[in-house]
Amino acid sequence: MPVITLEKEPEGRVRWLEPDEEARLLAASAKSQNPHLLAIVTVALETGMRQEEVLAASWERIDLSRGVIRLERTKSGRRREVPMRQVVYDLLVARPEPRTGRVWPIAFPRAAWEHAVAEAHVEDFTFHDCRHHFASWFMMRGGKLQALQAILGHRSLAMTTRYAHLSPNHIRGEMLKTERRAVPEPNVGTNVGGTGRGDSQVVDSAEERRGSSVVEQLIRNQ
Repeated sequence: MPVITLEKEPEGRVRWLEPDEEARLLAASAKSQNPHLLAIVTVALETGMRQEEVLAASWERIDLSRGVIRLERTKSGRRREVPMRQVVYDLLVARPEPRTGRVWPIAFPRAAWEHAVAEAHVEDFTFHDCRHHFASWFMMRGGKLQALQAILGHRSLAMTTRYAHLSPNHIRGEMLKTERRAVPEPNVGTNVGGTGRGDSQVVDSAEERRGSSVVEQLIRNQ
């Protein structure tokens, strides 16, 4: 049998928005002729929910008293609850009555979305990347990997670890734990009076450490 070497698959694509890109995208969504686009985009960016989960959200599963969105039908086949950040809570509370049926009674507004992305001059960004955006910033702001797994609804932690390297306490933090500390080096010289001095000098360590609400306003203006 011939020996066949299989190439490793590349790691999953992770794309997030920088703060200025996010602000431009939200501003473009606010100007859209589709009255639901800004709310849909905001919920996606702030919860990490999948496109179908956002669009299928119904009022009977919006628990404003507890501040969670209950998801019954998910890709993983498991029920889960997604906590609301304040901006999502305020957005839902501001929705007009009657609060029955689906929150957004429309299909995905693809044309409006693509126009907003182009208008915002955001390159290489799909709607699914809103999920990556949420997860990336969750970790970069110090969130826990296990909590992110529960929010995203991943079956295994392995699916969530693609974002682990973005944590400020990831590998670099472990590296700094083993960094050599400054140690005192005694001064062997003596003063004129013949009394030994207690002065010491600090040896430099191997390397110095290096340093590493637009949405609400837009919603109110609509």
